[in-house]
Amino acid sequence: MGITNGEMLTMPAEWTAVLLGIAVVSLLLVVLGLRQVVFRRLADRSIRDPETGVYTADFIQEVYQSELRRAERTGVPFSLALVTPHLPPATGPTAVPMNGVAPSVAHWLQQHLRGSDYVGRLENNRFVVILPETWEDDARSVAARITSAFQFKGHSGKWLSCDIGIATWRPEATDVWNTAEQQLGLANVATQN
Repeated sequence: MGITNGEMLTMPAEWTAVLLGIAVVSLLLVVLGLRQVVFRRLADRSIRDPETGVYTADFIQEVYQSELRRAERTGVPFSLALVTPHLPPATGPTAVPMNGVAPSVAHWLQQHLRGSDYVGRLENNRFVVILPETWEDDARSVAARITSAFQFKGHSGKWLSCDIGIATWRPEATDVWNTAEQQLGLANVATQN
């Protein structure tokens, strides 16, 4: 028994259809995968500050509200730190502006805090750190670590330091953000004096 010409033509046509089907399915999977990557990048851009890579003020507000709800529901506190970096005072024409310092500060904060902590940029040179499930003693330790180890050379080549205001949620003191603002204000006044 031999294979006729008609049988030889139908066999490759079937294989061609199968291979074409596999190619189409593979192409669709690649397109869907790329689409997911694009959507993730777009979503990431909407919650990340483009200059520093930390979270935007809007996203940090969402995290803060979420932490407030979680703390009220579970009774487990969280802490919030407001950080304002500054250069030591310089007199005369040697004064250095804070331009370019934000990325250095953001990088430093991300490297020296826990992976579960949220770092966000509020304004040009002001940052917020949300510390989930962090009690007051632990928050004070984090604040001390930030202020004592914050001495580093920024983009300008000058040494930086910072003022920090920190507060911890408690059932009787739920306005953590405003308490941290007050603490930061006191720290700023102490630095200026």
